[in-house]
Amino acid sequence: MYFKSETEEAKILDKYKQDSIRRRLDVGFICGGSIPIFHVIYDIIFNGLYTNYALRAVSLGMTLYYYYFMKMMQKKNNSFVMTVAIMLTEFGNLMMGVMAIVFYPECLVFYSQTSALLFVYCESFLILSARTLVIMAAKQTILWAFFSYWISGFNFSDPAPYITGMVTVFIFYFFIAYFDYVKDIKLCKSKIKNRNMHRNILSVVEAISDSIMVLDDNFNIIFANTCGKEILNNKTPFEFFMNSKYYRRYFKTKDCDINIYADIHILYESSLGTEVSFGILNHNDELFEWKGKVIKWNEKLSIILCGRNVTHVVKMEKESNESQYKSALLRTVTHELRTPASAVISIAQLIETSQQLSLDNIERLDIIKNSCSYQLCLINDLLDYAQVISGCLKISNIYFNIQQMLLDCIKIIRIQLYEITVKLNLVTKDLPDLIYSDPHRIKQIILNLLSNARKFTIKGIISLEISYEKSWLIVKCIDTGIGIPQDKLKMLFVPFGKIECSGYINPQGVGLGLVISDMLVKELGGEGVKVESEIDKGSCFSFSIPVTGGSSVGDSDIAEENARVNLPSIYIKSMHIKDEVLVVDDICFNAEALTQMLKSQGIATSYALNGDDAINRLKKKKYSCVLMDCEMPIMDGWETTRKIRELYENKDIEYLPPIIACTAHTSEIIILKCKEAGMDDAIIKPCLIDVLISKIKYWIEKKDC
Repeated sequence: MYFKSETEEAKILDKYKQDSIRRRLDVGFICGGSIPIFHVIYDIIFNGLYTNYALRAVSLGMTLYYYYFMKMMQKKNNSFVMTVAIMLTEFGNLMMGVMAIVFYPECLVFYSQTSALLFVYCESFLILSARTLVIMAAKQTILWAFFSYWISGFNFSDPAPYITGMVTVFIFYFFIAYFDYVKDIKLCKSKIKNRNMHRNILSVVEAISDSIMVLDDNFNIIFANTCGKEILNNKTPFEFFMNSKYYRRYFKTKDCDINIYADIHILYESSLGTEVSFGILNHNDELFEWKGKVIKWNEKLSIILCGRNVTHVVKMEKESNESQYKSALLRTVTHELRTPASAVISIAQLIETSQQLSLDNIERLDIIKNSCSYQLCLINDLLDYAQVISGCLKISNIYFNIQQMLLDCIKIIRIQLYEITVKLNLVTKDLPDLIYSDPHRIKQIILNLLSNARKFTIKGIISLEISYEKSWLIVKCIDTGIGIPQDKLKMLFVPFGKIECSGYINPQGVGLGLVISDMLVKELGGEGVKVESEIDKGSCFSFSIPVTGGSSVGDSDIAEENARVNLPSIYIKSMHIKDEVLVVDDICFNAEALTQMLKSQGIATSYALNGDDAINRLKKKKYSCVLMDCEMPIMDGWETTRKIRELYENKDIEYLPPIIACTAHTSEIIILKCKEAGMDDAIIKPCLIDVLISKIKYWIEKKDC
């Protein structure tokens, strides 16, 4: 059952009823005052002027009575009006009974119906409780049962029709009023729901940071949210749009002379539901992207405009584009720098295999190799930085000899300390024979720390301390250099940030070593590089990374890193005497370096300076293997490889040799690109002779199988 007066819908319905009763009474007073006059007129017409004086007096009295009450009710409050309405309804019911009993018994049906309608019109809709409704329905039933008895009496020998009739009248009085109330309550609930929905939608619109406004066809504002009002700042839409710079982005014709005001007017000519992105508006140095859509607002064609502040987004896009440009530039520069360094290392390795070198020349070759290796480390810093900021840095973990790697690092730095009174120490504690991690990244970090210590140490000691504790590799680089001020420490990990507080500090480096080292430590699972420093006493750079230690193994299980394999040259030459390798590289000294390395092992070679030249050579001659550079003019290595495979499938080339990419790129993305292009394998320049020969031998033998 309903009739819950404390609910929100009941309170709204009560207010509506109070507002409605005045109008109902006004209409009732007019009808109540007019009907007796009409009745008197009809009575005079049909019965003459000099008869029924009492009836006519009562009728005229009722007219005056209704007029008086109508005027009086206008000054009263709603509660008083409701009370009067109930009293007048009861008085009207009594009058209907009097008219039916005393004056017109034959019109009993009409007066009883009028009484029922008075009850519904002025009384039943005011009821807000089931108990009151029962009382009022019972009152109305008993009242007209009494009038009926007065006129015709009851036949008590058969009371069933009377009882049934009274019950029926009571039930219908009750349920007519009840369902009328239920209908009103549902309407109120629907109104509350719509109101809440409107409020929620408005809250959402107000919470949106976009500027939203609805304009009619005269460019007048119908609606605007808070952001829309703020951006207008008491200006008309015309003034706002005309005084802002407009970048017309999303139209086929980017006419700079057309303003957004004109484009909005063009949108008005479109069909309902048409949506358009106009472009960007510059207002007070802030950028707003505007969109519009044709809608119906209160059954009138309108346009809803939405302006979003994209200043921050545009700035981020600009920074992202600049970052991508920097990354591309760094990748290109590092690739070009690696190429000649790789050639120098390759030639140095080739000379080193000569049996006619003096001890002095062997030492000089070591200096050349280690210097080039250090140069490659600096180049790798740039490359790794580009990979880190572009999110494509990869870690490749393998088991490797940590002791051998540390000795290589010491050897490279010791060359740089030539003629400097700085002692370089290596201290190790509990190191396993092998550890599982990325040897190239760890070597790069250690070289950066040692190089940094060398730059800031004029005399004294640089000590590299390495220990292994509970699956953690702990590295410390301690120097007795000039130290670093506390306020300068943060600059150490800023890209290209170099501390230059003294003229005698070594200015070498690009300012990326510590930045890259810190990034690499985090990529390897550590927390970054830690720094402790004191002016005039020195600094300590340290890091810890999780690694897996391996037990000692025999020489047959794993060879020493960079170990030299000495095979009788006559055996190698006889093994490859029938093979010829095609070297494809646009850099002459790179091609010459590879050619000399292969010739030293008895392998016949030819070389081409671009992809087009390589294809022409393959059409004329059968080669056992192709060493393919990736980036070349005219036709790059990837396109050349695809073209070679296509020619082989079309029978334009008789034999498809294995194609090995030979690139200075270290990115796994480039290696994957090589495989996708159809290359069989890839080597990274610079490459050891043994690695190069073994790969060529492997693929030639595999192809011949």
